[in-house]
Amino acid sequence: MDDPGQGYVGVIARRLAESTGGTIRVVNLAVSGAKARDVLDRQIPKLAEMPTPDFLTCVIGGNDVAWAGRFRADDFARDMEAISARLPDGAVMGSVPNFMHWPFEHRARKANRAIQHAASQYGHAFADIHSPSTGLSFRSYMATFAGDGFHPNERGHELWADAVWEQLARR
Repeated sequence: MDDPGQGYVGVIARRLAESTGGTIRVVNLAVSGAKARDVLDRQIPKLAEMPTPDFLTCVIGGNDVAWAGRFRADDFARDMEAISARLPDGAVMGSVPNFMHWPFEHRARKANRAIQHAASQYGHAFADIHSPSTGLSFRSYMATFAGDGFHPNERGHELWADAVWEQLARR
């Protein structure tokens, strides 16, 4: 995706600006290819140097699920708890998206249990990014991916944004 404004963060920012009538400043610390440990070691320290945000989303885990030779659920859960402990109050933690096939879907479900547990342990909201695509046909599901076949395209980001927005609206 060439336009970050079309990603879920940009969509959420636009929705917030429209609903509040205010100006929204967005800082997106996302790094393509990052895993939970990278967030903990490199992005969380940067977050600590910034003013407390009005809202924060943390969607991590897809790379852990897809690009680890062996997914270690206990290690991932430990990292997610450490991340959650360092997020500001009221953060929204998002699940790993649907992978639809073995072994990745099995890993995604384990990761999502860890993320949901970490979020609830520290009082954060949990955005279910996984479920919206599970009911899609294979063709519709594939239509949510960017050209790299891994990251979401604009349609996929809309699904993510809807799940996150649902949690932000409750806060």
